[in-house]
Amino acid sequence: MKLQILAAMTLGVAAAPVAAQQATPAAPADNAAPAAPGAAVAPTVDAPCELHVWPTQNYLGFNSGLLSGFGVIGAIADAAAHDGRVKSVKDLMAEYLGPDVQLAELNKIGIAETLKLRGYRIVIQPPTPFNEDVKKNPELKAKVKADNARIKAKQRLSASTHGCYAELITTYIFYHKAAMYGSNLFTGWTYREFGDKPLATKTVVGQVKNPLENFPPKTPEMVEAAKLELRDAFAKDFVEYVQKKVAP
Repeated sequence: MKLQILAAMTLGVAAAPVAAQQATPAAPADNAAPAAPGAAVAPTVDAPCELHVWPTQNYLGFNSGLLSGFGVIGAIADAAAHDGRVKSVKDLMAEYLGPDVQLAELNKIGIAETLKLRGYRIVIQPPTPFNEDVKKNPELKAKVKADNARIKAKQRLSASTHGCYAELITTYIFYHKAAMYGSNLFTGWTYREFGDKPLATKTVVGQVKNPLENFPPKTPEMVEAAKLELRDAFAKDFVEYVQKKVAP
Protein backbone atom coordinates (compact mmCIF):
# COMPACT_ATOMS: atom_id res chain seq x y z
CA MET A 1 0.00 0.00 0.00
CA LYS A 2 1.01 3.63 -0.33
CA LEU A 3 1.10 6.40 2.22
CA GLN A 4 -0.62 9.57 1.00
CA ILE A 5 1.16 12.75 2.02
CA LEU A 6 0.97 16.50 1.78
CA ALA A 7 2.54 16.97 -1.61
CA ALA A 8 -0.31 15.18 -3.37
CA MET A 9 2.14 12.41 -4.16
CA THR A 10 2.41 8.88 -2.78
CA LEU A 11 5.29 7.54 -0.76
CA GLY A 12 5.79 3.86 0.01
CA VAL A 13 6.57 3.15 3.65
CA ALA A 14 10.18 2.16 3.18
CA ALA A 15 11.29 -0.89 5.14
CA ALA A 16 7.95 -1.15 6.95
CA PRO A 17 6.05 -4.44 6.68
CA VAL A 18 2.62 -2.78 6.80
CA ALA A 19 1.86 0.68 5.37
CA ALA A 20 -0.26 3.15 7.31
CA GLN A 21 -3.78 3.47 6.00
CA GLN A 22 -4.92 6.46 8.05
CA ALA A 23 -2.76 9.18 6.54
CA THR A 24 -4.24 12.03 4.53
CA PRO A 25 -2.63 15.22 3.28
CA ALA A 26 -1.90 17.80 5.95
CA ALA A 27 -2.67 21.43 5.31
CA PRO A 28 -0.32 24.18 6.39
CA ALA A 29 -1.70 27.66 6.87
CA ASP A 30 -0.70 30.65 4.78
CA ASN A 31 0.23 33.04 7.56
CA ALA A 32 3.18 32.52 9.83
CA ALA A 33 2.47 31.82 13.49
CA PRO A 34 4.43 33.34 16.38
CA ALA A 35 7.57 31.39 17.14
CA ALA A 36 6.89 28.66 19.69
CA PRO A 37 9.02 28.21 22.82
CA GLY A 38 12.28 26.61 21.81
CA ALA A 39 11.69 27.34 18.16
CA ALA A 40 14.54 28.42 15.93
CA VAL A 41 14.82 32.18 15.69
CA ALA A 42 16.13 34.50 13.03
CA PRO A 43 19.88 35.04 13.05
CA THR A 44 19.27 38.63 11.93
CA VAL A 45 16.20 40.71 11.18
CA ASP A 46 17.59 41.62 7.77
CA ALA A 47 18.58 38.08 6.80
CA PRO A 48 18.83 37.74 3.01
CA CYS A 49 16.83 34.49 2.92
CA GLU A 50 13.82 32.81 4.59
CA LEU A 51 13.20 29.19 5.59
CA HIS A 52 9.55 28.57 6.46
CA VAL A 53 9.06 25.63 8.83
CA TRP A 54 5.84 23.71 9.54
CA PRO A 55 5.79 21.31 12.52
CA THR A 56 2.92 18.79 12.63
CA GLN A 57 -0.03 17.58 14.68
CA ASN A 58 -0.58 14.63 12.36
CA TYR A 59 0.21 11.62 14.58
CA LEU A 60 -0.34 8.14 13.13
CA GLY A 61 -0.10 4.73 14.75
CA PHE A 62 -0.08 1.14 13.57
CA ASN A 63 0.36 -1.88 15.83
CA SER A 64 0.70 -5.20 14.02
CA GLY A 65 0.84 -8.51 15.87
CA LEU A 66 1.05 -12.13 14.77
CA LEU A 67 -2.36 -12.09 13.08
CA SER A 68 -0.99 -9.75 10.43
CA GLY A 69 1.01 -12.62 8.99
CA PHE A 70 -2.22 -14.02 7.55
CA GLY A 71 -2.75 -11.37 4.90
CA VAL A 72 -5.38 -8.66 4.54
CA ILE A 73 -8.08 -10.29 6.68
CA GLY A 74 -5.65 -10.93 9.50
CA ALA A 75 -4.33 -7.38 9.34
CA ILE A 76 -7.83 -5.92 9.63
CA ALA A 77 -8.67 -8.17 12.59
CA ASP A 78 -5.38 -7.29 14.24
CA ALA A 79 -5.93 -3.55 13.76
CA ALA A 80 -9.35 -3.85 15.41
CA ALA A 81 -7.92 -5.84 18.32
CA HIS A 82 -5.28 -3.18 18.98
CA ASP A 83 -7.48 -0.13 18.38
CA GLY A 84 -7.41 1.11 21.96
CA ARG A 85 -3.65 0.78 22.23
CA VAL A 86 -3.02 2.60 18.96
CA LYS A 87 -5.18 5.51 20.06
CA SER A 88 -3.27 5.81 23.32
CA VAL A 89 0.03 5.80 21.45
CA LYS A 90 -1.18 8.70 19.30
CA ASP A 91 -2.16 10.61 22.43
CA LEU A 92 1.26 9.98 23.95
CA MET A 93 3.03 11.16 20.80
CA ALA A 94 0.97 14.36 20.86
CA GLU A 95 1.88 14.86 24.52
CA TYR A 96 5.57 13.97 24.30
CA LEU A 97 6.32 15.35 20.83
CA GLY A 98 4.00 18.30 20.27
CA PRO A 99 4.80 21.10 17.79
CA ASP A 100 6.72 23.12 20.40
CA VAL A 101 8.86 20.10 21.28
CA GLN A 102 9.50 19.31 17.61
CA LEU A 103 10.76 22.84 17.04
CA ALA A 104 12.89 22.72 20.18
CA GLU A 105 14.54 19.49 19.03
CA LEU A 106 15.17 20.87 15.55
CA ASN A 107 16.56 24.04 17.06
CA LYS A 108 19.06 22.02 19.12
CA ILE A 109 20.37 20.51 15.91
CA GLY A 110 20.13 23.71 13.91
CA ILE A 111 17.43 23.56 11.24
CA ALA A 112 19.03 25.85 8.68
CA GLU A 113 22.56 24.64 9.46
CA THR A 114 21.59 20.99 8.93
CA LEU A 115 20.03 21.91 5.59
CA LYS A 116 23.17 23.96 4.77
CA LEU A 117 21.11 27.16 4.66
CA ARG A 118 23.28 29.23 6.97
CA GLY A 119 22.07 32.74 7.65
CA TYR A 120 18.45 31.99 6.72
CA ARG A 121 15.77 33.61 8.84
CA ILE A 122 13.48 30.93 10.28
CA VAL A 123 9.75 31.64 9.95
CA ILE A 124 7.52 29.29 11.97
CA GLN A 125 4.21 28.34 10.38
CA PRO A 126 1.18 26.74 12.11
CA PRO A 127 1.42 22.93 12.40
CA THR A 128 0.01 20.67 9.72
CA PRO A 129 -3.23 19.23 11.12
CA PHE A 130 -4.28 15.79 12.30
CA ASN A 131 -5.72 13.74 9.44
CA GLU A 132 -8.90 12.91 11.40
CA ASP A 133 -9.56 16.63 11.88
CA VAL A 134 -9.25 17.10 8.12
CA LYS A 135 -11.90 14.45 7.50
CA LYS A 136 -14.36 16.05 9.94
CA ASN A 137 -13.89 19.70 8.95
CA PRO A 138 -15.14 20.69 5.45
CA GLU A 139 -13.28 24.02 5.52
CA LEU A 140 -10.03 22.36 6.54
CA LYS A 141 -10.55 19.67 3.93
CA ALA A 142 -11.01 22.35 1.26
CA LYS A 143 -7.84 24.07 2.50
CA VAL A 144 -5.94 20.79 2.21
CA LYS A 145 -7.14 20.35 -1.35
CA ALA A 146 -6.13 23.89 -2.27
CA ASP A 147 -2.69 23.54 -0.68
CA ASN A 148 -2.09 20.22 -2.39
CA ALA A 149 -2.91 21.88 -5.70
CA ARG A 150 -0.36 24.60 -4.93
CA ILE A 151 2.30 22.03 -4.14
CA LYS A 152 1.53 20.11 -7.31
CA ALA A 153 1.91 23.37 -9.22
CA LYS A 154 5.23 23.98 -7.39
CA GLN A 155 3.89 27.21 -5.85
CA ARG A 156 4.83 28.58 -2.43
CA LEU A 157 2.64 27.55 0.49
CA SER A 158 3.10 30.80 2.38
CA ALA A 159 2.23 34.30 1.21
CA SER A 160 5.90 35.32 1.33
CA THR A 161 7.35 36.85 -1.82
CA HIS A 162 10.87 36.99 -0.41
CA GLY A 163 13.59 36.86 -3.05
CA CYS A 164 15.37 33.94 -1.35
CA TYR A 165 13.00 31.31 0.01
CA ALA A 166 12.72 27.66 1.13
CA GLU A 167 10.19 25.44 2.94
CA LEU A 168 10.41 22.50 5.37
CA ILE A 169 7.06 20.81 6.01
CA THR A 170 6.61 18.04 8.57
CA THR A 171 3.79 15.92 7.13
CA TYR A 172 3.35 13.22 9.77
CA ILE A 173 4.87 11.39 12.75
CA PHE A 174 4.13 7.68 12.52
CA TYR A 175 4.60 5.00 15.21
CA HIS A 176 4.86 1.52 13.72
CA LYS A 177 5.12 -1.72 15.66
CA ALA A 178 5.34 -5.17 14.12
CA ALA A 179 6.08 -8.53 15.72
CA MET A 180 8.98 -9.30 13.40
CA TYR A 181 10.38 -5.79 12.98
CA GLY A 182 9.99 -4.15 16.40
CA SER A 183 8.95 -0.55 17.01
CA ASN A 184 10.02 2.41 14.89
CA LEU A 185 9.29 6.11 14.63
CA PHE A 186 8.79 7.30 11.05
CA THR A 187 8.73 11.01 10.27
CA GLY A 188 7.69 12.40 6.90
CA TRP A 189 8.94 15.68 5.46
CA THR A 190 8.66 17.74 2.31
CA TYR A 191 11.55 20.11 1.64
CA ARG A 192 11.38 22.66 -1.19
CA GLU A 193 13.83 25.25 -2.46
CA PHE A 194 12.76 28.26 -4.52
CA GLY A 195 15.73 30.61 -4.49
CA ASP A 196 14.46 33.79 -6.14
CA LYS A 197 12.00 31.90 -8.36
CA PRO A 198 8.18 31.80 -7.96
CA LEU A 199 8.16 28.03 -8.50
CA ALA A 200 10.08 25.35 -6.61
CA THR A 201 13.40 24.44 -8.17
CA LYS A 202 13.95 21.46 -5.84
CA THR A 203 11.43 19.23 -4.04
CA VAL A 204 12.38 16.36 -1.75
CA VAL A 205 9.59 14.18 -0.33
CA GLY A 206 10.59 11.38 2.01
CA GLN A 207 10.51 9.67 5.36
CA VAL A 208 13.10 8.17 7.69
CA LYS A 209 12.72 5.79 10.62
CA ASN A 210 14.59 5.14 13.86
CA PRO A 211 14.00 2.30 16.34
CA LEU A 212 12.20 2.63 19.67
CA GLU A 213 12.60 0.44 22.74
CA ASN A 214 11.13 2.43 25.65
CA PHE A 215 8.17 4.06 23.89
CA PRO A 216 5.35 3.69 24.70
CA PRO A 217 6.20 3.46 28.42
CA LYS A 218 4.93 0.34 30.18
CA THR A 219 5.27 1.73 33.72
CA PRO A 220 5.25 5.24 35.27
CA GLU A 221 8.97 4.85 35.90
CA MET A 222 9.59 4.55 32.15
CA VAL A 223 7.84 7.78 31.18
CA GLU A 224 10.87 10.06 31.18
CA ALA A 225 12.99 7.55 29.29
CA ALA A 226 10.19 7.15 26.73
CA LYS A 227 9.92 10.92 26.25
CA LEU A 228 13.65 11.31 25.72
CA GLU A 229 13.79 8.35 23.33
CA LEU A 230 10.88 9.62 21.23
CA ARG A 231 12.37 13.09 20.94
CA ASP A 232 15.79 11.70 20.14
CA ALA A 233 14.33 9.46 17.42
CA PHE A 234 12.56 12.47 15.89
CA ALA A 235 15.79 14.48 15.84
CA LYS A 236 17.68 11.57 14.30
CA ASP A 237 14.94 11.19 11.69
CA PHE A 238 15.50 14.79 10.59
CA VAL A 239 19.28 14.50 10.37
CA GLU A 240 19.04 11.25 8.40
CA TYR A 241 16.32 12.66 6.13
CA VAL A 242 18.64 15.50 5.18
CA GLN A 243 21.65 13.22 4.76
CA LYS A 244 19.85 10.49 2.79
CA LYS A 245 17.19 12.41 0.87
CA VAL A 246 18.06 16.11 0.62
CA ALA A 247 21.85 16.15 0.36
CA PRO A 248 22.40 13.62 -2.49
